[in-house]
Amino acid sequence: MKLHHHVRVPALLLGVIALLLAGLTLPAHAATKNATVKGVVTVDGTPIKGVTIELYVTGDDGYQEPRVATAVTDSKGAYSIRFSPTNPIDVYVGSTILIKDPQYRIVSTSRRFMGVANKTVTRNASVKKAGSITGTVKRGDGKATGLLRVVADGPSSSIDPGRDLPINYDQDVKVAADGSFALRGLPSGNFSLQSVDDGQTYFSQCYDNLIQGDEPCIEQDAATTVPLATGQNVTLEPQTLSTAGHRISGIVTDTSGRPIGHTTVEATQDGGSDRLNDRNHPTTGAFRIGPLSGDGYRLTAKPDFPWAPQTADSVIDVSGGDVTGVQIKVKSQATIKATLTPGTGTVKVAVDVTRAATGSKPSGKATIRWGTISKTVDLVDGKGTVKLQGLPAGKRQITVSYAGTSSTAAATKLFYATVK
Repeated sequence: MKLHHHVRVPALLLGVIALLLAGLTLPAHAATKNATVKGVVTVDGTPIKGVTIELYVTGDDGYQEPRVATAVTDSKGAYSIRFSPTNPIDVYVGSTILIKDPQYRIVSTSRRFMGVANKTVTRNASVKKAGSITGTVKRGDGKATGLLRVVADGPSSSIDPGRDLPINYDQDVKVAADGSFALRGLPSGNFSLQSVDDGQTYFSQCYDNLIQGDEPCIEQDAATTVPLATGQNVTLEPQTLSTAGHRISGIVTDTSGRPIGHTTVEATQDGGSDRLNDRNHPTTGAFRIGPLSGDGYRLTAKPDFPWAPQTADSVIDVSGGDVTGVQIKVKSQATIKATLTPGTGTVKVAVDVTRAATGSKPSGKATIRWGTISKTVDLVDGKGTVKLQGLPAGKRQITVSYAGTSSTAAATKLFYATVK
């Protein structure tokens, strides 16, 4: 005797099987297979060889990483990319090609298209010639440090219309050892330039040899703007960084002297102006801030968790030159937990404090307060209990303040209890 097993097949699955048997294709992911985009890139009607074509999926706000494929135009300016996106949604959002030139002959741009299964979409591109701005920037002392940059603030021309960033040219370039620099691949428009010393010896300057000051170069009427026509190459007058400042350098450590990295160290001129900062070395904890123009500066270290911010007690005077060897000691943050047990006109508070950096339980004092009613307890292994009395009925905000120790920072936290 044969046993027959009856299996119920879901209606949706039956529909899919029926489509397949009929030789039809499913509309979602099948439509994204074996799509091809091709085209020709020209400048002023002339094909251009060696241009890079990068293919991306188009999102709600422009192209999205990761890159799907690349191609390079041939001697006829032609390219072709065959691709098979794996995400079914790709067929609906479309694709974007970014058109870039490693030789900076054209202004980078983009084109969008919708892929069609097993068909070829043509996306030709007539692109614009790129311009360039070249020149030289040197330090006033003549030293070649390799730490100079030129930053251009020009047209807000994005590579993809759906995105604000990135714009379609390099805004920030390093100055070579001989002092030369080149901003290339530029669209037409007006450019404001800034020379920067990453060695933090010289103050930044706008073109033409104007100290930057508090305002960006683009907002300073005295700064010279560089106009650039389509495809134009402009060579600027040589620039010299002429105004040097002083620097403060040192190290951020914990209270035992161990270096603490990933810290922003901020120098504020006595009186609150001229504020500069530096993100210190992640391993050594070393920092350097400058150039500084004033006399006295107060330093504040702002480390990542679990360390607490720390402002130095003393003001550092740089009027006589660079100041080195400054040490800023930071404490661990403290985390406060509390168990509140309300009663009639009372609330019992059991405090538990932990040193965030080590997980240990510190000593110190904790003050528990509601209004003018407060009690202070000495913590033993991070714990202490008090009872506040004379509280009116209702929901009450209880403040727990930990005074801290020589290695653990003070902390405060709010809790709530409903008094009977």
